[in-house]
Amino acid sequence: MEEIKGNGEQILIVEDEGVLRAMAGEMLETLGYSVAAVASGEEAVSYLEQNQAHLVMLDMLLGPGINGRELYERILVLRPGQRAIIVSGFADSREINRTLQMGASQLVKKPYTLKELGVAVKKALHG
Repeated sequence: MEEIKGNGEQILIVEDEGVLRAMAGEMLETLGYSVAAVASGEEAVSYLEQNQAHLVMLDMLLGPGINGRELYERILVLRPGQRAIIVSGFADSREINRTLQMGASQLVKKPYTLKELGVAVKKALHG
């Protein structure tokens, strides 16, 4: 488990479902990361206008508003080269592929384990 631990890096979770947002935050904190969490793409943009994150954890299907790919496009305008991973239960594979092509480094399928999330975050940060 040590190999997937973090060193306080700031992770921004973008997840519209409160239970999943809380669960992801607890998992990342268990792994040693600092966490901020928002419920929408618009909130994520606002957060990143004021703060930095080492990594953004993008849900592809976000309630009303922009989806994960659209959000990542906006983030890259604000923060070119921003590292990100995609977390999705089911989403349009074209949208996932486009987001990966833009620079997101990993796809983590929901539901995921602590180890799967930890490996993806570690690869995205240090790959």
